[in-house]
Amino acid sequence: MKNLSTLLVCLMTILMISCQKEEVKTQKETGSLHIDVESAIHVNEVNNMLKAAPQVEDFKVTIYQSDGTEVMTFDSTSVRPDTIELEVGEYYVEAHSDNNLPAAFDNPYYYGISEIFTISSNTQNSVVVNCLLANTIVTVVYSSEVINGFSDYTTTVSSTLGALVYLRGETRKGYFQTLPLEINVELIYQKPDGTDVTKTLSGSILFPLANRHYEILVDASINEGMAAFHITMDSTDVQVELIEIADTPVIPPAGAIGYGELLVTEVMYNPTALSDTEGEWFEVYNNSDQTINLQNLILGRDDANRHIITDLFELLPGGYFVFERTDTATNAADSYTFGSDMLLPNTGAVLAIFNEGTETDPGALIFSVDYGGINFPDGSGASIILNPNMLNAVDAISGTSWCISTSAFYTGDLGTPGAVNDACQ
Repeated sequence: MKNLSTLLVCLMTILMISCQKEEVKTQKETGSLHIDVESAIHVNEVNNMLKAAPQVEDFKVTIYQSDGTEVMTFDSTSVRPDTIELEVGEYYVEAHSDNNLPAAFDNPYYYGISEIFTISSNTQNSVVVNCLLANTIVTVVYSSEVINGFSDYTTTVSSTLGALVYLRGETRKGYFQTLPLEINVELIYQKPDGTDVTKTLSGSILFPLANRHYEILVDASINEGMAAFHITMDSTDVQVELIEIADTPVIPPAGAIGYGELLVTEVMYNPTALSDTEGEWFEVYNNSDQTINLQNLILGRDDANRHIITDLFELLPGGYFVFERTDTATNAADSYTFGSDMLLPNTGAVLAIFNEGTETDPGALIFSVDYGGINFPDGSGASIILNPNMLNAVDAISGTSWCISTSAFYTGDLGTPGAVNDACQ
C-alpha cells in the first residue's frame, strides 16, 4: 500500500511538471501598447448655437497586424484600456468618428492611421493617431445681385452616393465623401408681364480633396441676361485658388490625366496562397483613347500610404496594368512593385491614383474607389473585380458593379491580374 501511494505521488509530480513545461512552452512573448488619439477638431457656429464636431472620446479604434489582419476593436476611445497587451510583431492603428455619411450638413468625419510600429517582448510602446477631416466641405454664397434680383434660387451639390440642396439663406457647411461633385444652380426671376423665368447653371468639382473647403459663389445679372458662378478653395494647407465653372465641361490642364481615364478594376487584398505581405496587388485599366505614361503618377491608400511610380511604363488604351506588393504576387507581364509603401487592409480602404505631385501633396485625382464600401463583395483567396461591362468611372465606384473572381492564376488563388476580368453573374 505504501508503494502504491508513493507511485501515485510520483505520477502526480510528473504530471504537474509536464503541465508546467507545456504552459511555459505555449506562453507567447508579449509587449504593451498605449494609444493616444488626437484631432484638430473645429467648432462651427450654427444658428447662434455651438455645434461641436465628434468628440475624440467617441472615435472607434482598431488595431491591425501589418498585413491588414484585424486584432481588436474598441467602439470608442473611452472604453479602451490605458495599456493594451499585444503579441510580439508589427502593427498599425486606425481611428475614426462613426459618422461617415455620403453627404450631410454639419457632419465632419475624422479619420487617422498610424505608422507601422513594432511590439517587442516585455516593452511598452506608445503610438499617436492624428485624425484629420476626411471629407470635403462645400458652402454656397449668393451675391447681392442674386439676393436682390431673383425671387428664388437653389444650389444642388451631388455625388454618385448623395446630394445636398442649398436653399436661399442656407449658410451651413455641407460635408461630402471625396467623390466627384456635380453642381446645379437654379435661379428664378420674374418678367415685367409677371411670368417666371428659370435660369439653370451646371458645373462640377472633379477632384475634391479631403480636409478642403470649397466655396461656391453664385453671381448673376438679370439685366445682362447672364449668370455664372465661381468656386474658391479655402484651406490652411494650400493656396486659395479660383475655379471658373460654366455650362461646358472642365478640361484638365495640358498633360494631366483626367478623372476616370484610369480605373481600378481588380483588388487582391486577402490572398491565401501567399501571405498578405507577399501576395497583395491591384489592377488598373486605361479607360481613355490615349497611351498613358504611368511614371511619376502617385498611388494612394486612404491618407496613410502614398507611393510615387518611379519607372517608365506606357499603358495603351484598353490595357491593364498590375501594381503588386512583391514581384511574386502575380505573373502579370505588365506590373510594378510598390513594396511595403502601401498596405491593403482586409476590412477595406480607399485606393486612389493621382497625377504627378508629391506624396504629401499629390496632383489632381484620377480615380479612387473604396473597396470596403457598401455592397462590395468580400474576397478571401480571390480578388474582387469590376464587372467588365461596367468600365466607366460612375459604375466603378458602386459596390453592386463588383463581384469575386472565378478563374485561378499561377499562385492557386483566384484572379485575372493583367487580363480581362471574369464575367459577373
